[in-house]
Amino acid sequence: MKINSIEIKELESIQTIAISHVGAYAGIAVAFDKLTAWAGANNLWAASPRMAGVYHDDPSDTPTEKLRSEACLEDVSGIQPGEGMHHYTIDGGKYFVMQVEITMPEYGEAWEKAYATFNEKGYQYDRRNHYELYVSCTGDPQDADSPWIVELCIPIN
Repeated sequence: MKINSIEIKELESIQTIAISHVGAYAGIAVAFDKLTAWAGANNLWAASPRMAGVYHDDPSDTPTEKLRSEACLEDVSGIQPGEGMHHYTIDGGKYFVMQVEITMPEYGEAWEKAYATFNEKGYQYDRRNHYELYVSCTGDPQDADSPWIVELCIPIN
């Protein structure tokens, strides 16, 4: 895992099309697979929409089987969501943003480091979205060993 930057940013809200997931956060990959296949079938990639994973619950105090998350694709086309999908707005506002370069197995470690750094600085978070914004992949996105540049976003109260 490589940390590229840590900063406080004022982020805009992001209108998305999402698929909800309940269960272990690692299981959200199935929702992303469905979302990316749907985007491809509807020729949405040409507009370069951003993708994000939104995490609603703290895994330290929520049973794994009850963790709630959203696999999100920025809605840049105004298209109606497909079956099992819905419109979802990722909250804007003031965020702690840690940009990292990681592989799939390092996501948990990256979030742990982000929260440790956040807490060390004495910040307080609120109930807005905690999410990861996928900036780019420098390899095959289906390969777990391909490095991703990801922004881990924690709302500041």
